[in-house]
Amino acid sequence: MWKNYFKVSFRNLSKRKLYTGINILGLTIAIVSFLAISLYIYHELSYDRMYTDADRIYQFNQEFVSGGERQLVSSTPSILVPTLMAEVPEVEIGTLVFDLSIFSSVVVDAGKGNQEESRFAFADENFFKVFDFEVLEGNPDLVLSEPNQIVLTESTAKRYFGKVNAATGKPLKIDGGEYIVSGVMQDFPSNSHLDFDFIASFKTHRHGTKPEWSPSNYYSYAKLIPNADMATFSSKLDQMVEKYMGEDMNNYGFRTSFQVQPVTSIHLGENQLQSIKPTSDIKYLYIFGIVAVLLIFIGIINYVNLATAEATERNKEVGLRKVMGAGRMQLFGQFISESFILTFSALVFSLLSLYFMVDAFGDISGVPLQLGLLLTPSGLAVILGLLLLIAFLSGVYPALILSGMEPLKALGKNVKIGGGAWLRKGLVVFQFFVSIGLLVATLIVQRQLEYMQSVNLGYDREEVVALSYHYNMRKSVGSLKNELLRTGAAQSVTLAADMPIYIKAGYKIFPGLDTDKEMMITGYSVDPDLVKTLGLKIVAGEDFAAEEITRTVAYKQEIEHAVMLNEAAVKELGWTNEEAVGKKLNFGSPTYVKAVVGDFYFNSLHHQVGPLAIMVDPEQANVILAKLPKGNPAEHLAKMEGIWKSLAPDRPFNYKFVDQEYARMYQTEEKIGSVFSLFAGIAIFIACMGLFGLVSYVALRRTREISIRKVLGATQVDVLKVLSADFFVLLGISAVLATAFGIWFSKQWLEGFAYKTTVSPMVYVVAILIVAGISLLTIGYRTVKVNRQNPATTLKDE
Repeated sequence: MWKNYFKVSFRNLSKRKLYTGINILGLTIAIVSFLAISLYIYHELSYDRMYTDADRIYQFNQEFVSGGERQLVSSTPSILVPTLMAEVPEVEIGTLVFDLSIFSSVVVDAGKGNQEESRFAFADENFFKVFDFEVLEGNPDLVLSEPNQIVLTESTAKRYFGKVNAATGKPLKIDGGEYIVSGVMQDFPSNSHLDFDFIASFKTHRHGTKPEWSPSNYYSYAKLIPNADMATFSSKLDQMVEKYMGEDMNNYGFRTSFQVQPVTSIHLGENQLQSIKPTSDIKYLYIFGIVAVLLIFIGIINYVNLATAEATERNKEVGLRKVMGAGRMQLFGQFISESFILTFSALVFSLLSLYFMVDAFGDISGVPLQLGLLLTPSGLAVILGLLLLIAFLSGVYPALILSGMEPLKALGKNVKIGGGAWLRKGLVVFQFFVSIGLLVATLIVQRQLEYMQSVNLGYDREEVVALSYHYNMRKSVGSLKNELLRTGAAQSVTLAADMPIYIKAGYKIFPGLDTDKEMMITGYSVDPDLVKTLGLKIVAGEDFAAEEITRTVAYKQEIEHAVMLNEAAVKELGWTNEEAVGKKLNFGSPTYVKAVVGDFYFNSLHHQVGPLAIMVDPEQANVILAKLPKGNPAEHLAKMEGIWKSLAPDRPFNYKFVDQEYARMYQTEEKIGSVFSLFAGIAIFIACMGLFGLVSYVALRRTREISIRKVLGATQVDVLKVLSADFFVLLGISAVLATAFGIWFSKQWLEGFAYKTTVSPMVYVVAILIVAGISLLTIGYRTVKVNRQNPATTLKDE
């Protein structure tokens, strides 16, 4: 029986090529979108779940509390893991990772010249016991057990030595020191928060043999014993802190503690702390999940509208089948089988499309599509369920309507498809609500991105080049700076600990001298030329002198040194800008305020501008910031490269434009904006095909009315008005609903930014006009077709 249904359905669909093509196209696009989004969501949710006993692995975060302020960071002291393993029985094993790229890049030489690398880390000997990545060459228990050992990833080994098994035992010079390649591991998967090219043994690092409770620069992890009592474990952590750090906390007036975070929640967790790889927000996954479901539904709605529109053309087929004895269930099976054929065809095209769009989607979203997941038992179950669900939901309503026609009425001329007008219109409203809503969301995201790129940061980031240098260049970097100025390669140069887009170092102001206030403050170590190079605005006081005493010298000689505070710091200290100049502060050593600079953004716009202290301390600098002269940047960069190669021939010349690095801070938001744009376009496209179905239905129902109007002198514009009148009512309802959604979305999206754009009503107007304009073109196409019909042919039987 079903074989016959499918055979007849296939013949019917072959005859109605336009109907078949539009339905397959609409369902294909909807299914492709759903599967792509589903794979994206799965990838994000699967972060760090590939390790054995991943549910027992935790990362340690450190909290500092001082003067009522709370600061939570993901880095910890180097001694934390050894102490935990020695004294806390709940810890089965622990490991430590030091991401060197936070501070500087390294120069690697495998005998073919220097190459600069940034994805470099140190890890202790337990790394592969906690994170059981596959080690392709070498013993996982021994590859990081001795000083000067290094493990390469598979792609890095091929890059330097041609093939994996050629790397083991080979020497590598890294920043002048010699390492032996002790092993090669698989490349870090894309859903791991760990991501390096080189992992050196931590015993090579100075804190590898002499771990300390300060500084907190290391990522610490532990695998706990099965069924460990977390409350007991947390109390032991607190006891350990009091035991080893209690005296310092009492002497310096701060409190600190360690908190555990499941490694599986690092990427999407609530804390969203600085991590080895950029983290994300789980609310984005909720939004994308809703979009995926909505796209499937508008694909189904598109089918229902088209099938209903075709119903009036199949009335005689239904009538004849019923006269010949076909029952309602037989007709229902016939029509539902058409839905299964169309859905199955769309599914096949969807899988083929996914195969060819893997790279394109990866470029847009930043996440690779793992198509292999679709071939797993669970993946095949999802595909089968999707096929059955879409086929049934798409076909059930048209099948019920068509199979329920009475034979005499079905064979008549004026067939009315019963009872579903409001349902059809409701479906169209839903389609256009989704289309306009997604377009509004896209425009809101784009406006915030444009705001972030155009906002005045409080410093000049245009034509400013950043050159990272290694700590062993600090004695010669002064000559490099002078030569850049002497030759005119740069009009101003300063040394700084970081690029101004993200300043990381934390300091503390202790009570005493001219304030009883105790507060945490960000510190920026620079040389005296920072204000001139970045164009900072001094609102009170004077710029640093050329021969300003540095903080390092002042600390050693126990003498006073100068700092600049930003306006946020002055406000928190309770002073006016003018009052602050000359005030003395206790930074652990005597300090006085030489000037107050206008607030500038030194972190992501997700955060408020906090207190900042700028201090002359070039010995802590890692970056040259050079302001290029006006004119051709390539010319000045070429001159800069020549100077670099003459004074630092052992290090490659690599530069970054500060404005471009600032833009990269918002890559996650840009990717989300791109994905929204893509799926908004898809929703509009599918919705317009659904509109085509509705207009087709209206045109068929009102063919004689339109013919009479033409006989009485109606023009093509008049016909367009007739066919579009109902549509504009539906669009108006959709616009109201989409506007309400846009207001909600803008609140949810923008609440994550401390500094945000204002959403103009024009955003909603533009979105509505775009959808209305595209839809009007769709109606216009159908109007032309109706207008070409000869009224005499249509009215000949009247």
